Amino acid sequence: MTQANGRKRVAIVGCGGIAKSHAAAIEELDGLELAAVVDTDPEARAAAEEAWGAPGYHSVGELLSGPTIDIACICTPPATHRALTEEFLGAGLDVLCEKPLATSTEDAEAMIRAAERANRRLAVSDKFRHVADLAEAGERVQAGEIGRPLHYAVCFCAPVDVRGRWPSDPAQSGGGVLMDNGPHAFDVLSHVLDAPISEVKAILAEPVLAPPVEDTAEVLFKTESGTTGRIELSWAYFSKDLDYLVVQGTDGTIRVGWTGGQWRRHGEREWTSFGSGYDKKAAFRGVWGARQGAGPSGSVTNRAAIALSWLARAYGQSDPTSRAAAEG
Repeated sequence: MTQANGRKRVAIVGCGGIAKSHAAAIEELDGLELAAVVDTDPEARAAAEEAWGAPGYHSVGELLSGPTIDIACICTPPATHRALTEEFLGAGLDVLCEKPLATSTEDAEAMIRAAERANRRLAVSDKFRHVADLAEAGERVQAGEIGRPLHYAVCFCAPVDVRGRWPSDPAQSGGGVLMDNGPHAFDVLSHVLDAPISEVKAILAEPVLAPPVEDTAEVLFKTESGTTGRIELSWAYFSKDLDYLVVQGTDGTIRVGWTGGQWRRHGEREWTSFGSGYDKKAAFRGVWGARQGAGPSGSVTNRAAIALSWLARAYGQSDPTSRAAAEG
């Protein structure tokens, strides 16, 4: 429920690196108040208390027996997301969960059903849904500025040392770079796809950083309209340029990078620039702003479940027809 000061009280659960971005967004937005932090690690918890001025709790049980909280922001390893989400929903809280929503389509759908039963809001942290340059790229593609799309390419490649950390433990992470950055790739594509994805195949490189999870992967896909695409992901090497999305069309090309977007039609020498580049703070503010209107089984969570079904297929797992995919 909304507090007397009109603000929703938020508890961040898991005080690692990504929690800092959520804390900054909460601090900047009207209507939200960071009221608690939870972490089993006393050093991480103490650092968060000092940085954000919120009281710390060592467990979810201690939090739920303490102050009134409206929203739980789950920033823990993916394998914990379902259990924590169901616990918070059962206690009457709304939930914003870091990506991936879960480590399987089955768990994601169970979380969506739990939100429906509890009549509470469940959302996923889909920051690339709130990047202004991507939104503009999508509008330009839909307006036909590059003609009909022929090929999509998404690239998230940068060295990340995951050794000794939970992303390198499949029991906690559910997978490697594909599970970690795949949801971002599908969110980027959702701005520009001409039709839903119909086929997915992946090649996982032999890991060089932290076996047994993959640190480099390439995913090939096709949409229902026949348009092809490629997703390149790596924790082991840098990509050759700053573009993370390129769409090739019958009449031109559009690309979006960390410093802005550009497009040009075939035969033109100069690129036309648009946008101002990736703004991480603005993206997280967008995540929290959109959360205010996300229903318990809204499109955000269904998209996340659908993305997990494609990740399952990329990993070569059998994937029974899911309710989310049917609704998507």
